[in-house]
Amino acid sequence: MISRRSLLFAGATALGGAALSGRAWADAPAAVRGVLVQEAGAAARVTVALERQVQARTFFLESPHRFVIDLANTRLALPQGASGEGPGAGFIRRYRYAPQADGAARLVLDLEAPAELLRQEVGGRRSPDLSFDLAPTVPFAPAQPREGARTGRRTIVVDAGHGGRDPGAVGVTGVREKDVVLDAALHLRQALESRGRYRVALTRDADRYVPLEDRVRFARAQHADLFISIHADANANTAAQGASVYTLSERGQARAQNMAQNWDIDFGDAPRAGGVQDILLDLYQRETTNRSAQFAQVVIPRLGQVAPLLRNTHRNAGLYVLLAPDVPAVLIETGFLSNATDERRLADPRARQAMAEAMAQAVDAYFAAPQLMAARA
Repeated sequence: MISRRSLLFAGATALGGAALSGRAWADAPAAVRGVLVQEAGAAARVTVALERQVQARTFFLESPHRFVIDLANTRLALPQGASGEGPGAGFIRRYRYAPQADGAARLVLDLEAPAELLRQEVGGRRSPDLSFDLAPTVPFAPAQPREGARTGRRTIVVDAGHGGRDPGAVGVTGVREKDVVLDAALHLRQALESRGRYRVALTRDADRYVPLEDRVRFARAQHADLFISIHADANANTAAQGASVYTLSERGQARAQNMAQNWDIDFGDAPRAGGVQDILLDLYQRETTNRSAQFAQVVIPRLGQVAPLLRNTHRNAGLYVLLAPDVPAVLIETGFLSNATDERRLADPRARQAMAEAMAQAVDAYFAAPQLMAARA
């Protein structure tokens, strides 16, 4: 999870640079709308908000250490003005923008240590942002690391759906959703904690009712790197069977942005006027939604190894527990209690433990050595 954030729009100062070439120059210049710098453990992520896809080139420089991003045929449409710089996060000391003579835009990250590029995410047409994950190649300790950074552990919040006066779905023989998902959540906590790499917090660890808004508030207060909400489904069609995974829909993103006053996000030095904070919130939400979709992509095949999957397994919805703009989140429907076969499976403690282990393996894969991934279009 992102423990400390630098959210700032920057202008440009004069920097030299090499020319880029290619078809990208044929179109009207794209616009850079904003920049998001985030600390994630020892690594750092930089996201550039763009109005459309552009051609990018990156390279490192030494003495001093810098990471350079050149964006072909791109203009700096930054509300804060035509010049300036922004603070960094983690081992990124600051960032600077510069227009180039050949029509490119240049972003320079000033680094506290030599680094390597771990991952580059290329946005699609609907979410054209570019994201870069960087990590120092020598030991580097931030001035005030949070608990997770000190221990090197990721924080996972596991949410057992329903509870207390809310039983959730009830199966054909009386199996209750609130009971089977709590047991699955407890198994998942055990599986994750046994690995020694995660700090796990549960929204409930007993049969009690927790309002939806409290579940999301809890995950954000924990600075969660990932939020996993576990449920069991029901349908009037008793033939419906299998697990599915939900991430936030476009309509849900709009809902989350309309709830901006609920999120209490620190926008740093970004001005309140001119829609700047709306742009930053949109950038936050798109980045988080892409991260959520990436976890969905790794958890689905692992669930499929231990349980049947519903057709079109990866689904989108505007569910409240998925709305937080700064916590990647998925809701996993473990099966249909309205289906006799699924109910028998979910009533079996061994099957629930197998699903929990599959989720834990997906968490391992999600936080494993990064690789080039395309953000969801």
